Amino acid sequence: MLTLEQRVRPHPEVVDTTLGEGEVVILHLESKTYYSLNLTGQRIWQGLKNGLTLMEVSRQLQEEFDVDAPQADKSVLDLVSELCQQKLAQSEKSSS
Repeated sequence: MLTLEQRVRPHPEVVDTTLGEGEVVILHLESKTYYSLNLTGQRIWQGLKNGLTLMEVSRQLQEEFDVDAPQADKSVLDLVSELCQQKLAQSEKSSS
């Protein structure tokens, strides 16, 4: 189960491209699984690519979209969980 303290990275076999304003498509090269992301999803994906914790990604959403913390947290956790299930992203193992 994911927590907001974790960092999740794009899977090494995944590429992404921007199709237009506010839409990104990500593709797992090996499995051919692809996923289309709206503007919110694009911001979450960018946070993952930048190595942010899920909490940091949530805070960025709160600032950019003027959304409350519980909703932003839920949006981040829901999407990132789905991306992990589809093997488009993977959780970094903690070094503790």
